[in-house]
Amino acid sequence: MAFTDEPMIGVSINNLTGITGFAYGLREMLQASQEAEAMGFDGVWVHDAPLGRRTVASYDGVSILSAIASRTKTLRLCTGILQPHLRNPISLALEWATLFTLSEGRAVLGVGTGGGKPALVKREYEAMAALRHDTGLDPQALYEKRGKLFRENVEILRRLWSEDKFSYSGEFYHFNEVTLGEARPTEPPPVLMASGIYVPKEYGGPVHHLWSKENAGKFLLGPYKRVVNLSDGWLAVHATPREIDESWSKIEAYARERNPSKKYAKAYNCFVNVDDDPRKAREAVKEYLNNWHTMIGEDVVDRWAVAGPPEEVARQLREYMNRGVKIFQLVVASPDHHGQMKLIGEKVLPLLK
Repeated sequence: MAFTDEPMIGVSINNLTGITGFAYGLREMLQASQEAEAMGFDGVWVHDAPLGRRTVASYDGVSILSAIASRTKTLRLCTGILQPHLRNPISLALEWATLFTLSEGRAVLGVGTGGGKPALVKREYEAMAALRHDTGLDPQALYEKRGKLFRENVEILRRLWSEDKFSYSGEFYHFNEVTLGEARPTEPPPVLMASGIYVPKEYGGPVHHLWSKENAGKFLLGPYKRVVNLSDGWLAVHATPREIDESWSKIEAYARERNPSKKYAKAYNCFVNVDDDPRKAREAVKEYLNNWHTMIGEDVVDRWAVAGPPEEVARQLREYMNRGVKIFQLVVASPDHHGQMKLIGEKVLPLLK
């Protein structure tokens, strides 16, 4: 199911259970997805933290979306974001192709290289190396080349979904004549690719591993060409409306060179809290972000929060819609996930549709 010009406003389902101090189980996630569909949301998103956020593990996103697919009829089923390079690309291609077919084309794979605290990132790459004992595989080398690892992985995914049989020889992956056979979908599943992040003025937040004095206080678009080469749209985070325009002009210019006939989608990730008291809403987002990542400064909150009365939340989202953003990942910034989701569904969505 390709992207259209119609808005796709989705809400995140909290599969990072326990991160807000609230034990959010699988049954609650499935119930929340059904309620989201009834409220008029266009999609649901799940997060990816195979080794947890801080010390809290997450449920597997692909498995959750498969369960949600069987309980809903219209919701787009999205990952925001999934780190494919922490997985075997052949296994992931088969899992996602199965979900895509089961859901009748509703699955949207949002991918990115990820980020977070150095200890978390270190554990992720150590886990990858642990799968290949006695090979001399160096976790630090994997991390340093994560961009190449990511590119190879996504390239393999897309080729397995569109080609019957092929061999591959890259820096990280080597195989001969692999095919998904009957599981290959009739059309390639759409992929959104995250690129770009704001580097906070002070060390901390979701980009500990990227922080430097030279980059502090700047939005960095990152390797945007792979958005064009390996995906169907750009998933942005932290960018102001002006930065969306500036970044998109670079992506669009490169797209005209590489794929002039292809139309790419724009998507945006933000943390939302609806409250008639703007100060209270913003503080709720700040607290939630600090539970999520820790060491979140005011400048990061300013960029990640969409908070306040329903009219203000809708106004801020409309600024992005006016710049061509059609797809939204609204992360509910509250331990009361259901209550906030209901407020967004009842008071904000009608102002946007």
